[in-house]
Amino acid sequence: MADLETKGVVLLDFWVSPFGQRCRIALAEKGVEYEYREENLGDKSPLLLKSNPVHKKIPVLIHDGKPVCESLIIVQYIDERCRIALAEKGVEYEYREENILGAKSPLLLKSNPVYKKIPVLIHDGKPVCESLIIVQYIDEAWPDRAPLLPADPYARAQARFWADFVDMKRRRDTKRAMKSVVLLDFWVSPFGQRCRIALAEKGVEYEYREENISGDKNKSPLLLESNPVYKKIPVLILDGKPVCESLIIVQCIDEAWPDRAPLVPADPYARAQARFWADFVDKKFYEYGSRLWKLKGEAQAATKEEFIVILKLLEGELGAKKYFGGDAFGFVDIALAPFVSWFYSYETSAGFSIEEAAPKVAAWAKRSMERESVANAVSHPDKIYEMVGVLKKKFGVE
Repeated sequence: MADLETKGVVLLDFWVSPFGQRCRIALAEKGVEYEYREENLGDKSPLLLKSNPVHKKIPVLIHDGKPVCESLIIVQYIDERCRIALAEKGVEYEYREENILGAKSPLLLKSNPVYKKIPVLIHDGKPVCESLIIVQYIDEAWPDRAPLLPADPYARAQARFWADFVDMKRRRDTKRAMKSVVLLDFWVSPFGQRCRIALAEKGVEYEYREENISGDKNKSPLLLESNPVYKKIPVLILDGKPVCESLIIVQCIDEAWPDRAPLVPADPYARAQARFWADFVDKKFYEYGSRLWKLKGEAQAATKEEFIVILKLLEGELGAKKYFGGDAFGFVDIALAPFVSWFYSYETSAGFSIEEAAPKVAAWAKRSMERESVANAVSHPDKIYEMVGVLKKKFGVE
């Protein structure tokens, strides 16, 4: 909490906004002091326009000069930032993300030549391996701060026993737990494909159940029971408990298997930004992409221009990075990757080239399609184009 209070925290807001009020409530719950700046929504400040150039709206939380947008993302950021600031030992450290499914770094291989796996703590150039051993080392290396193990020898032995029990139990139950994963989905759904990509990236085995989504009467009782609010796919059923909405499911998958291929960044600000851009894809890409083949004439031409703006915004965020998360394929990539197979239909329907409009996005799309997790999950562009042709006739576009 002190970390937040001693750095600049500014909230750009409008007094009656329920979205801004969410942020104010969260800040109050955490006891965080901040500067409140009232915005004139009819004459927005340069700071607001600079801080939220995508949506140009409140609320915006500016922490240490870095903006976080969208109220629910802001609330999550406030919660996660405070928890990290209150880390038990208060030890500053350098975090290095490892690619545990691909080429591991020379430093990891050198630091843990026996198991060649994470985590590894390197303190003063000396590596410590195995998570429970690392935790005990941290406790002993900084004995003057927040003790993690009991002082009494017997209590300490009991703590080590139960920590070992949790570790061993988790390892024994891994295969059994993986069998209790069910995905209710429909083959062409880009939202369901997000979940399939995430599960593949994590190496999680699951049961796939194809749903008939042509009408509520044709939907399975399990789907209607698992998602009674929206009655739609995808639904992930984890140990008998349903999780709905694709981006929420992807985050749940990441948190349920934290020891494998992280999908969401560890840093709170980077995580907030990833959530923002995944939300942007959710709000903009599907809607405007669908309009490209549903509309004709001037309406389609206007939509094409708006779609190109969306592509250019995504290209600006991608920049020179390999993936939206940097070198690691992650949350934003998973959100957008299923739409790559729709690119051909968008281009053919509206008469333009994504590669010409946004070459970096096009290059990212090719890289993403080379990943086994994506290639196995998404539909072939020809199948999408064939389906779009049928839908065009249904909507009277042709």
